[in-house]
Amino acid sequence: MRSVLYRASRNFLWRHPWQLALAILGVALGVAVVIAIDLALESSLSTFERATRAFSGAANYKIIADEGGLDETLYRRLRVEEGLRHLSPVVYGSVRVSTRSDEVFKLIGIDPFIEKSFESVWQMQENVGDTKDWLARLVAEPDTALISRRTALELGLKVNDELVIDTGQGRRRLKIIALMTPVDAVTERLLSRLVLTDIATAQELLGSFGRLNAIDVLIDQDRPDIAAKIRRTLPTGVLLVTVDSQSQAVREMTRAFAINLKAMGLLSLVVGMFLIYNTMTFLVLQRWRLIGSLRALGVTRRQIFGLIIGEASALAAVGILLGVVLGIALGQGLLILISSTLNDIYFRIESAALMITPWHLAKGALLGIAATLLAVLPPAFEATRISPAAVLVRSRLESDVRRLIRIATWMSCIFIAGGLGLAWASGKSIGLGLASIFLLLFGFALLTPLLTLGAMKLIERILGRFSGILTRLPVRLVSAEISRAGIAIAALMIAVAATIGMDLMIDSFRRTVADWLQTTLQADLYVALPGEKRPGAQAEADRRLKARIAGLDNVRRLSSVLHTQVIAEGRLTAVSVYETNEESRKGFIFKHPVDDTLWDRFEREPTLLVTEPYAYHQGVKVGEKILLQTDRGDRWFEIIGIYADYSGDQGHLAMSRGNYRPYWADLGYSGIGVYAEDGADLDKLENQLNLLVAGNQSVKSERAIYKASMELFEKTFTVTDTLRWLSAVIAFVGVFSALMAIQFERTREFGVLRALGMTSGQLAALITAETGLMGLAAGLIAIPVGYLVAYLLIFVIYRRSFGWSLAFHADFAPVYQGLILAVAAAVLAGIIPALRMARTQPVEALRTE
Repeated sequence: MRSVLYRASRNFLWRHPWQLALAILGVALGVAVVIAIDLALESSLSTFERATRAFSGAANYKIIADEGGLDETLYRRLRVEEGLRHLSPVVYGSVRVSTRSDEVFKLIGIDPFIEKSFESVWQMQENVGDTKDWLARLVAEPDTALISRRTALELGLKVNDELVIDTGQGRRRLKIIALMTPVDAVTERLLSRLVLTDIATAQELLGSFGRLNAIDVLIDQDRPDIAAKIRRTLPTGVLLVTVDSQSQAVREMTRAFAINLKAMGLLSLVVGMFLIYNTMTFLVLQRWRLIGSLRALGVTRRQIFGLIIGEASALAAVGILLGVVLGIALGQGLLILISSTLNDIYFRIESAALMITPWHLAKGALLGIAATLLAVLPPAFEATRISPAAVLVRSRLESDVRRLIRIATWMSCIFIAGGLGLAWASGKSIGLGLASIFLLLFGFALLTPLLTLGAMKLIERILGRFSGILTRLPVRLVSAEISRAGIAIAALMIAVAATIGMDLMIDSFRRTVADWLQTTLQADLYVALPGEKRPGAQAEADRRLKARIAGLDNVRRLSSVLHTQVIAEGRLTAVSVYETNEESRKGFIFKHPVDDTLWDRFEREPTLLVTEPYAYHQGVKVGEKILLQTDRGDRWFEIIGIYADYSGDQGHLAMSRGNYRPYWADLGYSGIGVYAEDGADLDKLENQLNLLVAGNQSVKSERAIYKASMELFEKTFTVTDTLRWLSAVIAFVGVFSALMAIQFERTREFGVLRALGMTSGQLAALITAETGLMGLAAGLIAIPVGYLVAYLLIFVIYRRSFGWSLAFHADFAPVYQGLILAVAAAVLAGIIPALRMARTQPVEALRTE
């Protein structure tokens, strides 16, 4: 009997290659998106972590401080007075090569002799050029450096050539004394865009005399007392942290971004599940008679169930293999987009490469298998219910479907109520918030067949008053085929609803950010002073520049900001130090009512403003106090305001320059706002400012900053747009699969219509109208669902992920675009089936009658 079942299954499947191919494609696309996101995201984060580990070598701890860095006397005290030997001072910063001014290179200064014991990445080279003692030459010869062999080839340089770089201190020339040749591809990527010098040269180039960025520390695992000893020795404002904790902090920083991306991948897989379910349901329905005949011959229900599960498993195996291959290829493309987004929002990733790990491939495969089994269980159980006595009664099938629709309606109410309840009761959990959206989508998907039937009845009533049978026939066909087309409509509805929801969210986000930028950018021109901030000569240069700007004609007033870091509640925290004026204060959008005394307290008392993301993630409120470690000891600062800020999702503190200066060293400025006299020629003033700035300093107008910020905003959603369209493609495949299956099953029905006099053109128009109505139904249902998804994304997911509160803007453009997408996708998916059905010959179609 097993051989009979096997042959029956094999012969039937081979006669329907289109359905098999589309089912496999559905599995493959869903698995591919999940794998691609995992690989690309993990590769980006792993590249950053491996770079950190490679540069630190064997060090397992780091001594770090705020933006001002470490006083190098601390290194001498730890090494000489405390007797600690495994310490390696590091200085780093950003420079630009004169011939590649659009690219940023990382300059790292080390103590070459101490580095020998740390096994850093530059110690692990096969060959470092013609000079064997390059470590000694770095120290003995001034203005010497090393670059990788790959970088040298790109720049057209060789040993003993000069590398011309631009720094905050001006243009400098470095002599290349050796080329680092990596031992593997990973090391090669890490060393690209890297310039290595000794520590004294780096301090001179970066203007950080007497300062260090960090001290790498190697502590034996069995000597925890050493770490405790170091912590007791460290001055206020300096921390000893593990290297692993920095990697963990990076992952925690990007957790919300990662969860949202993975949710988009799972959405694609969910849409693919509907496609699998649809395909397997059709395979059961098309073999209704065959399965009934097998049951009459003695085949048991368990054997029929095993047959369907076995077929689905075989399809899933092929689809997963194809999905793995597609996932790797797609992951390479997503890696560029994800790395670019991480570079723009979180941290810089140097030359990320796709890292293919068995675990991520296996996870995608397991999700594909689980999705397939979940999708195939309903049609498998339905196949076991086929009674040999009722196999020829078509009405039995439709009555069963109507009964299932009633059951699905009650289940949909449970899922929708559960989704809304979960969104309300899930606290700050991003995962549970996303789960609530999935429950809602699944609930409305179960409700789609009933809503489709209702919509078709309404349309038929409207058309029935002034149209003939041919006009009403497509509407009746959709209702009659709900057992086969309902799932395809549901899958398309989910994809379109997700598209509408994402579009509404992005549009609301865009308009919120645009309004925030227009309010925040109060000055006419802005002078940017990027780079590492150091006390001393650099800060004095910033002050002199500010004084020269204030002395220009047509400059009415100035404001300034310093972006730095302080230690708040035991961790490094970003802080913005402001010099405000009456106009710049209008740029703060407070999330609560404020009184007239706020700005006076901000300037005169130990107070802080905090951004909305910081307040949300840290759970702080107005009136509470934050403990800051200052150069003069620990001090409590009171929170007097919470204001909107969309420049980052971790948030930061804000304090007045008058409050900052008594407790920390002056680090200069990160930016200066220039307010021009009324009627002043801004272009002329901008040219005057450009003559004052030097190096990597720049001048931009308010309009230019607004434009650049909005371009960056659009860029950050490129990944989301890509994943959203992939979901729409999978839904398109689902509709196409359903229509192809309907074609095979309804061949005789269309043969009858042709025999009754319907032309091939009329038949094609009939089928096109039917598919258009399917898309219309999906689009109409998707509109309210999309609004609900947008609401949850804005007020639940993005609030929990990033701490932002966004204004909901109910733009109608995403609605009609989503509706057009649904109808167009359905019509396009029906073109090939319509053409094939229109060519149906009545004689061939009715031959078995």
